Amino acid sequence: MRQVRTLGLLGTGVIGGGWAAQANQVGRALALVLLAVLAIRTAARRGTWTGPRLSALARAAAAAGLPAAVVVGTRNALEPGRSVPVRSALLGAIAAVTAVVSAVVFNASLAGLVSHPARYGWNWDTVIQAEGGYGSFNPGVMKKLLAGQKAVAAWSEFSFAQLPVDGKVVPALGLRRDLGSVQPPTTDGGALTGGNQIELGTVTLAALGKRIGDTVRIGVPPYTRTVVITGTVTLPSFGVGSADHVSLGRGAMVPEDTLLAAMGASGPTPTTDQAVPVFPSAVAIDWAPGTTGTQRAALIRRVTSANPDGTPGGTYELPSALASAIINTEQMGGQPLALGLGLAAAAVLSLTLTVLSLVRRRRRELALLKAIGMTRGQVRAVVAWQTTLTLLIAVLIGGPLGIIGGRLAWHAFAGSLGVVPLVEVPLLPLIGGLAILVVAGNILAALPAMVAARTRPGVGLRTE
Repeated sequence: MRQVRTLGLLGTGVIGGGWAAQANQVGRALALVLLAVLAIRTAARRGTWTGPRLSALARAAAAAGLPAAVVVGTRNALEPGRSVPVRSALLGAIAAVTAVVSAVVFNASLAGLVSHPARYGWNWDTVIQAEGGYGSFNPGVMKKLLAGQKAVAAWSEFSFAQLPVDGKVVPALGLRRDLGSVQPPTTDGGALTGGNQIELGTVTLAALGKRIGDTVRIGVPPYTRTVVITGTVTLPSFGVGSADHVSLGRGAMVPEDTLLAAMGASGPTPTTDQAVPVFPSAVAIDWAPGTTGTQRAALIRRVTSANPDGTPGGTYELPSALASAIINTEQMGGQPLALGLGLAAAAVLSLTLTVLSLVRRRRRELALLKAIGMTRGQVRAVVAWQTTLTLLIAVLIGGPLGIIGGRLAWHAFAGSLGVVPLVEVPLLPLIGGLAILVVAGNILAALPAMVAARTRPGVGLRTE
């Protein structure tokens, strides 16, 4: 009791001596913090926790002349007391923010995948196909129909086959660039530049146990040849309709001449022998900027009505095809984001309960602070600043960690699908959401602040 009386007299003397009017702000803050630390040491029972040293951040706040509530709130947020789980509360908040930000980044990247066909291999404006992939264009007919058309900026021809690769039969796409560079996107390594090269889907590459730069043997005897794996490619989900065809992560892409030669179908007229079928049966077109819908429709009608596969009505425009993996991904919708928001709500509620527990366990300290002159408003400010600082630290640490985690998670998910692993980080929504998190934490911490403000010094110190 003698120490308590001494603290009370010291506080009364400082306050009565014109604290607010005459004392230097730095001296005021340091004095009140010193009183708070001495109060904690006095309130602790003998043989138990005797109080930590003032944290560096609290010392800096005091030296900067910040209000006493800020300094004490900073110390309460960073320094563990007797059975006070400060560190676990801080780590829990950081983990929650990390999970929320990771979920937001993942969800934004997921939405970007579904809304951008180029990311799942549909890297062109229009595809014209013959007979569900089973037809075969007459040699040179497409060049006559598309060459010199101002509406066409670039176009390529595709062939489809079942290609043996190191003894395993995989669906294959043969690429012939006729104008410009229209082709499925390369996700790793390099695109095709020569005849003896191949790109593989990520799943097929893993199934073969190969890496970029390795060689594989492709084709049917006696036409087999060795080619180099130049990279991985996001293959669109289309080809020979009811048969196994290239899709996300699955299949191979080689130059069309290489595919025809490896399948024994090279020559002036590609064979459609069912033993080694190869079907040059699709063209992908990029339209020139400024091309109108009417111009596009007119050119498509010109191509299809020419019957380039020799079958009346057999050639038509193919709409963008979604792979089953993309359909399933689209159905996920906002589930990752909903999970993240649930974690955020749980973290804020947990922090509120932790703050309430801290208030109860530090009631003697709060009683002493009120005994030496702290007002109810200042006590509420202590709790508010403690909550705000905890959440700000969680945001500053958990935000970057969440972005890193979201990127890693999306790269792993995109790699498993075989899509372009482009990450989207919605900075403005993230900043707004984290600001809402801090505000929500303070709103929920209002109850513990009211409890702290109502602490009666006489009741809190009666046991001393």
